[in-house]
Amino acid sequence: MRKFILKIALIVSPVLLWGLIVVLVDPFCYFNYSRINKEAKSSAESLNTLMFRTLDYMKDPSENMILGDSRTNALPIELVSQLTNKKWRKLNTNAAKLNEIFDLFYMANEKLKLKNVIIGINFNMFNEYGYMDRVSGLKKMQNNPLMYVYNKDVAEATYYTIKDLIFRKELKSTPSKSKDEFWEWNISTKATHWYGRYKFPNTLKSELIEFDKFTKKNNINVIFIITPHHQDFHERIAHFGLEEEEQMFKKTMFNLNAKVYDYDFKNEVTRDKSNFLDPVHYNDSIGELIIKEIFNDDLKVGFTK
Repeated sequence: MRKFILKIALIVSPVLLWGLIVVLVDPFCYFNYSRINKEAKSSAESLNTLMFRTLDYMKDPSENMILGDSRTNALPIELVSQLTNKKWRKLNTNAAKLNEIFDLFYMANEKLKLKNVIIGINFNMFNEYGYMDRVSGLKKMQNNPLMYVYNKDVAEATYYTIKDLIFRKELKSTPSKSKDEFWEWNISTKATHWYGRYKFPNTLKSELIEFDKFTKKNNINVIFIITPHHQDFHERIAHFGLEEEEQMFKKTMFNLNAKVYDYDFKNEVTRDKSNFLDPVHYNDSIGELIIKEIFNDDLKVGFTK
């Protein structure tokens, strides 16, 4: 019996030791008492942006939030707070799908009743093939520390965080393309990925309408911003024969109870390449322009009904 117990201890000890290391390093700040500062944990956000930002948001939620994918990065939350005289928080992540944005909204609303929500959206998100489910796992993880401690991404982030502390280096990706090459890659490859395989998403449309009904019933003010793409990229919609589908998307949006602002059409912003970091990501100055137009009720570029 003693040998058996010893064998079990030898098997279990590495697992327990690793769990202890994860708890002490805590790269995604799950337990929120690690002494390692957030700057040293930058690798975690790079490896799993959704997990990092969701856990961070849930520790300090707000009644007012901005949701979306990387195209909401340039919406200045400080300016929104200033113009509304309210505290706002942003929860956006790279490549977020529309169904995941709804999932994040409902999860945040369960944590703290929401009052005002801004959502960045675009036609490319309105696709039956544009679906992922990463939020349900995060929701379970919040109530189960063991799921966090022994998560694959957490393990990888723990390793890189320790490595960063030892060698004082952050996990960084080295650009493999010049800005012009990356621009052209987006126009050809990314556009093909987004629009080359498309089916009008009836289920997602139903989820959008249910979301709209829910927010109206619960007195939650919602603003949708159809984010701008440079016209080089937007013209690829016609190349793939999806102009009618895009109009159906916009018609669906403008039939909602929520307020909708459209910036993705030919205008002074989308014609100028200098307004974009790449064909689908507008820069900070355009993010500021959008917020000022909306909250000062002074549309010069954007369109609403």
